[in-house]
Amino acid sequence: MTNEQLMITAIAIDDEPKAIQVIQHHVSKVDGLELIAHFYNAQDALGFLKQNPVDLMFLDINMPHVSGLELLDGLQFKPQIIFTTAYSKFAVDSYAYNAVDYLLKPFEFDRFQIAIHKVEERLASLKQHNPFFFIKDGFKNIKVEFKAILFVKGAGNYLDITTKDKVFSPRMTFTELVAKLPASQFVRVHQSYMVNISEINKIENNHVYINNHKIAIGNRYKEVFFQRLNLM
Repeated sequence: MTNEQLMITAIAIDDEPKAIQVIQHHVSKVDGLELIAHFYNAQDALGFLKQNPVDLMFLDINMPHVSGLELLDGLQFKPQIIFTTAYSKFAVDSYAYNAVDYLLKPFEFDRFQIAIHKVEERLASLKQHNPFFFIKDGFKNIKVEFKAILFVKGAGNYLDITTKDKVFSPRMTFTELVAKLPASQFVRVHQSYMVNISEINKIENNHVYINNHKIAIGNRYKEVFFQRLNLM
């Protein structure tokens, strides 16, 4: 790994089950890389991505109904992208999406590993230079470090960002915040809650406990949450 403790969360989208199986097999051989979900069509993946942040997306381009490029056009905030396709003709288009790499099927593990190394380097660089973000509070812009956040509660166009010292309530949507938080550090546990994984004290009776706070785990998010914590 190029950066200590760097964990990469990923999803795969491909309409061919065999292609998904190849990605799953390759991912299983890479330390620090976790495939938390896979999809056989772009529509389902789009719904997932709007609710769940990930670091990386393995994306086929030529899919029925909605192509991989059309999926990206529908995302306001995009993760890192590795295109996986059988067609070299789309390579030029991929540059417009700042893709990390372009893998032509069938690709072997050695080539896959090269692409992952590029992702590691890019994410490590982003993490090094952006361990925080700014929120607007009246006429002030306040710096909030990711590591200081315990959890976030969404309420329409506002958020409650609970840190170790205080609660901030900026005018910001959940979708906007998801794009700022590092996917390797935060996970959504409920329609209205995202938590800092490292701050979880215990999990009991479908609830997450962080300090003195008790947060319900929604049925919609339970499977991904437990997979992230290797509790499945």
